[in-house]
Amino acid sequence: MNMNNVKSMYHDVPIGHLIDDAIEHLRNQGLSEATLTATRNVWLQVELYMKQHSLQFYTPEIGEGYIQGRFKELGIAFSEKWAYRLSMLIRRLNEFWEAGSIHKRTKLSPSFESSLGQSVKRFLDDKISRNRFSKYTIRQDTYYLSVFLDYANKHGLHEPDSLYVEAINIFLDSLPREQKSLRHHIIRTLRLYLSYLYDKCLIEINLSRLLPHDAYRKETKLPSIYSKEEINRLCSSIDRNDALGKRNYAIIMLLSRYGLRVSDICGLLFENIHWEECLIVLNQYKTKEKVELPLTPEVGEALIDYLRNSRPKCNDPHVFVKGISPFTSLTTTLVSNIVTSSFRQAHIDTTSRKHGAHVLRHSLASLLLKQKVALPVITGILGHKDSNSTKDYLRIDSESLRQCALEVPKVSKGFYNQNGGAFYV
Repeated sequence: MNMNNVKSMYHDVPIGHLIDDAIEHLRNQGLSEATLTATRNVWLQVELYMKQHSLQFYTPEIGEGYIQGRFKELGIAFSEKWAYRLSMLIRRLNEFWEAGSIHKRTKLSPSFESSLGQSVKRFLDDKISRNRFSKYTIRQDTYYLSVFLDYANKHGLHEPDSLYVEAINIFLDSLPREQKSLRHHIIRTLRLYLSYLYDKCLIEINLSRLLPHDAYRKETKLPSIYSKEEINRLCSSIDRNDALGKRNYAIIMLLSRYGLRVSDICGLLFENIHWEECLIVLNQYKTKEKVELPLTPEVGEALIDYLRNSRPKCNDPHVFVKGISPFTSLTTTLVSNIVTSSFRQAHIDTTSRKHGAHVLRHSLASLLLKQKVALPVITGILGHKDSNSTKDYLRIDSESLRQCALEVPKVSKGFYNQNGGAFYV
């Protein structure tokens, strides 16, 4: 729904009055004065933006224009946390503009003290102990099961054997229907949890098989990619006379030439580099799949330059370590920041494109497709379990897609003269 077509009670009210009313509304919800001041300061920047662009009355479209303008102005010199907070505050202003109220957000913190709650904790601990799932996956599963547990606590479901399919379906029906993604992920996580309860003989019936089938399918966005020239410019912009520059150059070479994930850069050990065979051999952190990559001269030289002339002397087994004491392995956030800052230093236009470490992986896939490299080969290079994951990259090979386009057949003149041509006037 386009909110600009909504007849808002604030459609012809100066934004100053809109801000004052929205702040007072939030104050009545119990927000602290510090939070209110910070919120007002952001909204006052929107008011300044409107004055600079000679805009009289606020609309959500103006709020979106302000956000995009700020992102473009800062380029890539902002954190995801800041961007999320800015977008969230503009959404709240839009909500008040439309409805005259802002839905009060409450943090989800269900009790895990019941037998059901303890079984949820054991399920999550079991996933963690298997060391096959990322921290992100565990956090997401914890959240989805917390939504279910919060409902269960409020409706007297305190034991695993108190669960029955009708109660679970009522819970699923209570979820916001417009949040299809939330429902989808909760069903998926619940199915795993209920299967775990059945395997542990905590429930008599395998309720996981009785959950409703969910037809939700997320539309995959096209990945951001950069051209070969842009990637080369990115690499050449790094100051290799600097100690950290040598390290960062070697990291970006590995990311761009092999499409490695950030987690594999952080976990790269000396034992993974087989100098005599000119190979890099490692088990990927995400898939646990083994991958062997040829150690090319340009990557090998970058690694040697870093190891001989830049890497601090320490006993850490990881190839890449921090530049200051304590010399420990890098974090995924630090590696991502290295790539982000390098894009900025190279003055590469990142408008409407992501600019983190993973875009180098996408860009490599795009380059290989343009070079007509077979899909199974790309699968092996990227370390995918099968070609189904790699097929997502086919959508970014626009040149090949154009070759698949079918010519639209000509329509005879008689088609337009049907029924005297009455329908085509």
